[in-house]
Amino acid sequence: MASGGRAPLTMKPWLRNSLIGVGALIVLLVIGAAVLIATFDANRFKGLAIDYMKNERQRTLVIDGPVELSVFPRIAVKVSKLKLSEHRRPDQFLAIDEAALAVQTLPLLRKQLVVDRVSARGVRALYTRDAGGKSNIDDLTAAPADPNKPAAPPPSGGGAALRFDISAVTLDDVALTIRDAMTPLEGRVALQSLKTGRLANQGETPVSLRASLDLTKPQPIKLSLDGNTTLALDLDKNVVRLSGMKLDTQLDGAGFKELALTASGALGWDGAALRAGPLKLEIKRGARDSLTLSPSSLEVKQLLFSTAGQKLELDALKLALAGRQGADMPFELALEWPQLAVDANSLKGSALSGQVKLSGPTSLNGKFQSGAPSGKFDALKLPGVSLALQGQMQQRKVDGTLKADLLVNAGKGAVAIDALDLKATLSDPGLQPLQLAVRGNARADAKAASWKLDGALNTNKFDVNGQAAFAGKPNIQAQARFDSLDLNKVLAPDKPAGATTSASGPSPADAPIALDGLNAVDGKFNVSAASFAFRQYKATDVKIDATLESGVLRIARLAGRAWGGAIEASGVAEAKSKRIAVKLNADNVNVNALLKDVAGKDLLEGTGRVAADVTTGGATVGAMRSNLAGTTALRLSNGAVKGVNLARSFRQAKSVIGSKQDTSTTANATEKTDFSEMTASARIDNGVAQSDDLDVKSPFLRIGGAGRFDIGRGNVDYTARATVVETSKGQEGAELAALKGVTVPVKLSGPFEAIDYRIQWSLVAASLVESRVKGVLNKELGSRLGLPAPASQPAAASAPQQPQQQKSSKDKLRESLKGLLK
Repeated sequence: MASGGRAPLTMKPWLRNSLIGVGALIVLLVIGAAVLIATFDANRFKGLAIDYMKNERQRTLVIDGPVELSVFPRIAVKVSKLKLSEHRRPDQFLAIDEAALAVQTLPLLRKQLVVDRVSARGVRALYTRDAGGKSNIDDLTAAPADPNKPAAPPPSGGGAALRFDISAVTLDDVALTIRDAMTPLEGRVALQSLKTGRLANQGETPVSLRASLDLTKPQPIKLSLDGNTTLALDLDKNVVRLSGMKLDTQLDGAGFKELALTASGALGWDGAALRAGPLKLEIKRGARDSLTLSPSSLEVKQLLFSTAGQKLELDALKLALAGRQGADMPFELALEWPQLAVDANSLKGSALSGQVKLSGPTSLNGKFQSGAPSGKFDALKLPGVSLALQGQMQQRKVDGTLKADLLVNAGKGAVAIDALDLKATLSDPGLQPLQLAVRGNARADAKAASWKLDGALNTNKFDVNGQAAFAGKPNIQAQARFDSLDLNKVLAPDKPAGATTSASGPSPADAPIALDGLNAVDGKFNVSAASFAFRQYKATDVKIDATLESGVLRIARLAGRAWGGAIEASGVAEAKSKRIAVKLNADNVNVNALLKDVAGKDLLEGTGRVAADVTTGGATVGAMRSNLAGTTALRLSNGAVKGVNLARSFRQAKSVIGSKQDTSTTANATEKTDFSEMTASARIDNGVAQSDDLDVKSPFLRIGGAGRFDIGRGNVDYTARATVVETSKGQEGAELAALKGVTVPVKLSGPFEAIDYRIQWSLVAASLVESRVKGVLNKELGSRLGLPAPASQPAAASAPQQPQQQKSSKDKLRESLKGLLK
């Protein structure tokens, strides 16, 4: 070795041999992989997959298309025309037109899941679950039972977590049908398209989506989504965040119709808190019942909400809401809350403010504000919330203020209103202003609400209290007591002052019957009022006990004093069948006032008892009248039948009987036939009342009758039979005396509004002749047989005898009819 030289490098034998062995192994693996790839036929494994599903899962798998499979440098599989049956049934569970999945091989050795692509097209799947919780995928999610194979040990917690990386996802025409009896939930979820870029932990990717939801249970809902966003995932921290979002949504159902809104901005969830901002929700259109929404918006610069962390933070919240209530009540609402930051122990923030506006026949403008908030997350207090409101309702001017303290528990979603103080002045032209004052408190959360209010309308005091449960359909229990409740003063007039209105009268036949509101809530209600007034109806000592359940209103008792007497009634109204039933007993009532208020008719006077037990049904007022059925009865005293004066008409008998002509007259409001007693009853069927037991008594007349009153068509066909039983002194009495004992038919016909009274004198003339002939013959026969004179003519029997020429029977008959027949 030369002096100062360096020894040559030599490789140790074990290292050289190891490298040679590794190289040879790599060569063999490459050669083996190349041979495997070159000779591999994926379609040979169709049978294996089919046999596995049949033997291990008891399902039938059909693959009508080719299967493509590769294992290096990625494991990739592609199938087409695949169908899978239900467990142990031939019904289809899954169908796939085409699906592909590619996973890189080498990253799996580093416990990383790197997927090149996921794609599917034309996928149809069915999910079912019965009421007991058994579903049609239980056999797929459970491991096959093998008693000879021990259970797999749980994975060790010491290894690195499996990480994934997907290059792209493309899904088209994917649909899932759901029939879940346990929830219950039925409907269809459809994914028209879903496209993403690279999906990886702690990475961002663009996402575009078009999807729809069509449910039939628990209630009909149609929802469609169409939009795009940037998705960021951090699985280590369980964070999902959407940024640059623009998502169009349309909803039909859950009470809404054609609700269209757009969400834009940023939104995130970290498993414990919702974060948003900047975020904007824009309503384009929509309707709920009679509420129609116009373009509106909700904006927030920053928002954080966490029930677990008891935090609520918002920055620059702005709400602008516009729409229309009904056909003629546009409204606007604006609210601003610059800042709020609250946690479990502290709070800081600014006061909120805003304004509200109503237009149309009811025109109101108001401004509201609050004091600076205080408290903490579960007790956020907004003191001094106030609303100042001015405007008018029809011709009524309104000027009022509302003050209250608001307490909010954000974690429980509960709100409490304390120290409520409402003062309002209602002024109508030419009337004394009404002063309304209300005080009280209220509580509400997602499950229930309660309230207790008292106040006064001018000097008339009232109190209202109750509670409501919101589990399912709202259920309300409420009680109210009023010293005096005059709704004519409380409610705005229907028409401007000076306009003519009908105080009473029936509604038009085509007016719809609106009972759908009975479906809105269930409940129990008790109302009492020392005095009550609404439109033409006035009553005192009013008591109402009612229940409302499943669209059926049952009034167990409606009692009070009205029309000068006592009223006791009960009834049922059903929204689904539009059926109404009423039982009424009215004692010592003024029947004229009752008929004017209820039916708008001035047909009868008198005081007494009225009873009714009727049912009806229909979609319109006319149908209700035509379907009326039941019974009714009345017993009156000291009254009159309005429209005709039979006594006066009968005094004209001398001038009309001879001509044998009937006389007709239309009902005249100034004419009436007095009576001392009157009883009658009727049987009603299909809107037609049949009556045959009329009994009217007066000092001069007895009246019976029979006929029908067609309530549905509004006309009458009735024949009254009046008999003169007594007469008064003087000339008029003499005229009636000629009719004593004679029954006069009076035909009533025509519409209720203009009844025609036809006195059938033609029948009276024939009857009168027959009656007189019988009288003369009986007298003549009696005299010839030596029989005493009839008891009804004692005066003739006791008259002094005077010599006169014997008269023939013909002469006697002529004299008896003298004065009646010309």
